Amino acid sequence: MFLDDDEVIRLTGKERARSQQKALNKMGIPFRVRADGKTLVLRDAAQAFFDAPAKPAAKVFRLNLSNA
Repeated sequence: MFLDDDEVIRLTGKERARSQQKALNKMGIPFRVRADGKTLVLRDAAQAFFDAPAKPAAKVFRLNLSNA
């Protein structure tokens, strides 16, 4: 049902709960915080993150002054 503590650490690369939560927010993975401050992540939510297609890279615009 939920990822265990070690799985959350491997997923986020962070050991502290607040840092895990910041990493999960950046990844767009939903989570809840228990009363004791621990991070809860549904196993299905983590799996959906890995199953989702990667976002295309953002376009980079460059100013062309060669004709100026």
